[in-house]
Amino acid sequence: MTLKRIVKIILFLIAAAGVGYAVYVHETRPLAVSAIVLKHQDARLTFTEKGVVDYEDRVYVYPPVSGKVLEINVEQGQIVKAGDAICTIDMSDAALAIDEANAQIQGLEAQIRNLDSERLRSNDSLIIQKNNLAMEMQKLNAQENNSNITVEQQQETRNQQIELQNKIIAQNLADIERMQTEFSDSTQILYDNGQLPRIEYDAAKKAIDKVNAQYEQNLQQLEVIKAGGATADPAYYNAARAAIQEQINGIDGSLSKDYTAAMKDYYNAQIASASVSVKRLNRSMADSVVTATADGVITDLPVSKSNLASGAAPVAEIAVGRSLVMVYVSTNDINAVKVGQDVDLILRRREGDETYKGRVVKLDDEAEIKISSLGVEERKVKVYVEPVSRRELFQQGYDSDVRFLVYKKDNAVILPKTAVFKEGETDRVWEVSEGFLKKTDIIKGMELTNDVVIESGLSAGDEIVSDSTLKELAEGVRVATGAEALKYKR
Repeated sequence: MTLKRIVKIILFLIAAAGVGYAVYVHETRPLAVSAIVLKHQDARLTFTEKGVVDYEDRVYVYPPVSGKVLEINVEQGQIVKAGDAICTIDMSDAALAIDEANAQIQGLEAQIRNLDSERLRSNDSLIIQKNNLAMEMQKLNAQENNSNITVEQQQETRNQQIELQNKIIAQNLADIERMQTEFSDSTQILYDNGQLPRIEYDAAKKAIDKVNAQYEQNLQQLEVIKAGGATADPAYYNAARAAIQEQINGIDGSLSKDYTAAMKDYYNAQIASASVSVKRLNRSMADSVVTATADGVITDLPVSKSNLASGAAPVAEIAVGRSLVMVYVSTNDINAVKVGQDVDLILRRREGDETYKGRVVKLDDEAEIKISSLGVEERKVKVYVEPVSRRELFQQGYDSDVRFLVYKKDNAVILPKTAVFKEGETDRVWEVSEGFLKKTDIIKGMELTNDVVIESGLSAGDEIVSDSTLKELAEGVRVATGAEALKYKR
C-alpha cells in the first residue's frame, strides 16, 4: 500500500468521525425555547369608551301663549336664572279682543238699564190706558141707564158707541203690538238660548192669539153698531163691558208681570261670559313675556330661527345641573359599571394624554340603539361620570375617553394565553424543571386582554414555555431558555 493511499484513508476516517460527532452533537443538544419566569404582579382588566362633556339634564321652555315674537332677550350660550325673560310675544290681537269684550259688556249693561226705563214708560202708558178704559166703562153704564132718549139722542148714543168701539179696537191693536214686541225682544230670545221653558213660551203665543181673536170680534161688533143695530139691547152693553173689562184685565196682567227679570238674567249671563273672556285674555297678556323656568345655560334657541312662538314647540332649551362626561357602555359590559365606581378620564392632547380621576354618578334605566362607525347596530346604556379632579378642564362639548376597571387582583400569577393549552377538559402548561419539559395542570381564573390569571397549579419562580404550540415540545425534552437558548438556536 503506498503512502499516498494511506494518507487518503486517514483523512477519510477523520472526516467521517467529524461528521458523526456533528450528528451526535446536533441530535443531543437542548431545544431552545422562549420561557417566562413567573412573578407576582397586579392583574387589571379594563375597557375604554369615548365620552363627551355635557350638562346633566335639559329643561325645555314652552310659551303659554302663541303668536309672533316681538323681541328675543337671550342668546345661545348665555347663562340665565329662573324668571329671566327669554322672549316677548306680540299680544295686540288679545288687546283688541279685550277691548271688544269690554265694549260688549258696556252694551249689555246699557241694555239692562234700558229695560228698566222701558218698563217704567210702559207701565205709565198702561196705567193711563186703564184709567181711560175705566172712564169708558162709566159712560157705557150711564148710556144703558138712560132709557128716555129721543131719536137724536139715540143717534148721538150710536155715534158715541162707535167711538168707544174704535177706542176698544185701538187698545186691542196697542196690546197686540206690545205683546208681539215683548215676545220678539224677550220671550223668543230667552227661549232660543234655553233660558225659558217651553210651557211659558207656548203660553205667551196663546196670549197673543187670544188678543188677536178679541180684536177680530171687536171689529165685527163695530160693523154691527154701524149698521144701526139696537143700541139699547142689553146684549150689546154686556158685550161692550166684557170687551172693556178684558182690556183692563190684560193691562193688570202686564202691570203685574215683570218681563225684564228674565232678560236681565240673560244679559247678566252674557256679561259674565264676556268677563271670563277678559280675565283669560288678561292672563294671556301677562304671559306674553316667556321666562326661563330654571337656572342654567341656553344651549338651543329655536325661537331665534322662526320668530314665531307656539305652545306645541319650545322656544329655548336650558342645560341644567352638573357638567358631566356622558359615555355609552355596551350592555355586554354594563354589569361591570356601578354608581360610585371610580374611573379614569383621559383627555387626548397633542403633547400627550392626560388622565384624571372620575366617578360614576348615574346610569340610565334603559339601553339605547347606537350605530357604530362600522354601521353595526349596538345597544348601549348612557352612563354619567363626574370629574373628581381638575373639573375646570372638562368644558362643555369636550371629548374625554372613560376607562372602566372590570377586574382587579393584586399579587396575581399571570401567563400569556399562548402558554396555556388544553387536553380534554384540563388546562396545562409546559413547565421547565431542571432543564427538561413536563406538563403541569393548572386552574385558570379571569382572562385578561392577552393574558390569563392562574388561580392554582403554579407559583412565583416557576419557569413556563411562553408558546405551547411548538411541535417539538414533549415530556422529558431537554430545553434551553434565556441566554443559554441563544447558543442552541437552530
